[in-house]
Amino acid sequence: MVQHIEEILGTTISEYTPNAIKFCGLSLESLEQIVKEGYTTTSASFNAAPSVGLFIEFGQRCQEKGLIVNFDGIAFTSAENPNLVVDAITAIGVEDLDFVGEFVQFVWGCDELEINSQKLYAWWD
Repeated sequence: MVQHIEEILGTTISEYTPNAIKFCGLSLESLEQIVKEGYTTTSASFNAAPSVGLFIEFGQRCQEKGLIVNFDGIAFTSAENPNLVVDAITAIGVEDLDFVGEFVQFVWGCDELEINSQKLYAWWD
């Protein structure tokens, strides 16, 4: 099971410890696949970050607006209870300033926020 989650995450793995894989740049489609295959649930969350399900819903909203969206997080590799959580979101290609307001509302309470002409980014510690 652990090996398969590594295959799903592919080259997005940025750090590996015996109990967790830190990943970056996971696509919305891959996140949806991970839920479908049972490696996490839509209710899973990390600290104060939104749940995986809320990240998926907001990611779909981003795609509807024509944005490229990806996620960072941690996959816990316990064989008894594998789980993946998201702790950051990046949206690239924002042209609608009203959407920036939606993004800020979604990420309210994050520990780090970056808003510029290139991307929107939020991270929870």
